[in-house]
Amino acid sequence: MNHKLPIVFSSLLFAASFASAEIAIEDSWGKAQFYGSIRVLITDENSTPSEEANGIDRQTDIADGISRIGLRGYVNLTDGWQGVYRLEGRVLADSGEILSEDNDFHRRVTYIGMKHQDVGEFRIGKQFSPHYLWTILPIDITLHNPRHYNIRWNASENSSIREANSVAYFSPKLGGFSVAALAEIDGNDSESSGVDSYNLAAKYNNGPWQVGVSYFDRADDIRINGAERPDAETFAATVQYKKGVHKAVIRYQDEDIVDDTEFTTIGGYYSYQFAKAGIEAQARIYNLDNGVIDGNQIAVGITRKFGKRGQLFLEYVDYDEEAAILRGRGDDVTAGLRIDF
Repeated sequence: MNHKLPIVFSSLLFAASFASAEIAIEDSWGKAQFYGSIRVLITDENSTPSEEANGIDRQTDIADGISRIGLRGYVNLTDGWQGVYRLEGRVLADSGEILSEDNDFHRRVTYIGMKHQDVGEFRIGKQFSPHYLWTILPIDITLHNPRHYNIRWNASENSSIREANSVAYFSPKLGGFSVAALAEIDGNDSESSGVDSYNLAAKYNNGPWQVGVSYFDRADDIRINGAERPDAETFAATVQYKKGVHKAVIRYQDEDIVDDTEFTTIGGYYSYQFAKAGIEAQARIYNLDNGVIDGNQIAVGITRKFGKRGQLFLEYVDYDEEAAILRGRGDDVTAGLRIDF
């Protein structure tokens, strides 16, 4: 562990208090909001076993934590309808690149749609899937280093959290119950009959409890960073309890891949907020099992919150030997600053 990190963590403390207010224009025609989240990390990462074998020694580094800026809002239409939109691009805060398009992971969200309180909402473009919103998000961005994000939603990386060329429907809430559906339609795929994949999901809210379930059927496709992924069927369920200073989440996912590989992930998360001090303590554990290797990832963190728009954080992630082999990851310590506007 690099002993400079606690010093850096302390030096960032004052800066987090300068979180911005909402930047928006709103009138009878609708609303337009410019927003963003700038996240800068200082990481001290250990090399993986394979990297050590090849003489690769990871060093302390300044990295971007998936920063983004965008424009979102709605326009008021007739008969109770609203036209909704969201345009969001990636920012590389460490290198200074604005609206990066290096790969699919950098091309974020661009959709338009229509919404009615009695009918629901339709969206078309590139958007977050119901699978992500209802079974991943409650446990996903619980810690801050994106090097560990994909381990939480899908250990084989077969699914993307943002679906391009997609159309989706989200129902109104009926007694706390909602349903959603998404279809990815890409006519440029020579092996596709038109619909490459589809997602069906449901969510139920009751007081502090939220339950989300999702079924995702994906055809052959090119996923994040140009990696080709085979057909797969994925089922996921997440149960969340959030009340007062406590938040607890349990998530289960089973993925059946066409090559007879079955990938199972089971995760748990708990956080406690020391409200007067503005501090949140966090812990998460994930079990990863591909039928051959069975390993665990454990993470702990502490976040100092400055209202809703500023965060200063310090966290540690540990992989046991099996998980390090399975995911190609090493242990690391991360300190950083996040400002939302």
